[in-house]
Amino acid sequence: MRAPYLFGSWHAFWPAIGNHLWQSTLFAVAAGALTLMLRRNQARTRYWLWLVASLKFLLPFSLLISLGNSFSWRQRSGSGAGFYTIVEMAGQPFAQPQPSQAANTADVLHRLLGGAPIIVACVWLSGFAAVLILWFVRWRRLSRALHAAVPLNEGREVTALRRLERVLGVGDRIEARLSQASLEPGIFGIIRPVLVWPQGISERLTDSHLDAVLAHELAHVRRRDNLAAFVHMIVEAVFWFHPLVWWMGGRLLEERERACDEEVLLMGNHPQAYAE
Repeated sequence: MRAPYLFGSWHAFWPAIGNHLWQSTLFAVAAGALTLMLRRNQARTRYWLWLVASLKFLLPFSLLISLGNSFSWRQRSGSGAGFYTIVEMAGQPFAQPQPSQAANTADVLHRLLGGAPIIVACVWLSGFAAVLILWFVRWRRLSRALHAAVPLNEGREVTALRRLERVLGVGDRIEARLSQASLEPGIFGIIRPVLVWPQGISERLTDSHLDAVLAHELAHVRRRDNLAAFVHMIVEAVFWFHPLVWWMGGRLLEERERACDEEVLLMGNHPQAYAE
């Protein structure tokens, strides 16, 4: 592939990439401001705000603006047309130059930057691959622990689990597995979630403690938190260079756990027993 073609492609794509990053960052900052205003509200409200901000990184507004250009909005006169122009300028500050300017700029970039597009692409691919490798290592560790766990088909844990499934309206039965690994109780999987229960933990839990822990894990299933976490993992892999994306991941985790805590308490569990 020849260098002029690479620079032409880079010059054509960088305004769209810049616009998308600008819009997504602005959207995330606005979502963060709303969460501060709603800090006394339920955690699930703040969680959904952060999740929408994360999804915005996968949905460029420029596509919506392009769809709007197919209509006759620009033909409207007066304040309506002026307002639309202002919105478009704010939404796409990195405008594409005119063809003549684009040709001159591409020629200057070709002479000054040399192989910059290839370098940028290699750096992004390296970061993308590093994130995927890190997650694969973690997934393999959890997968080995899950396969080493034995099915848990009876006992007070299973009895409480089946009862809470009926109370919470969980459709499919959750498979329970007993693990000797040093893991916390957790739900693993998206399509067919599995409850991994550490061996020996039930001996230190009363019935009220057991119900609270299981209700918390079933709340994750009802809310499909593992699916939402997987979607944000995609955002982190693609936009690994954006610090705000990683910060949002921490906020999503925090508000997700708080939302499940709220559901447990709404079921009537005693706050002191749950805290213990």
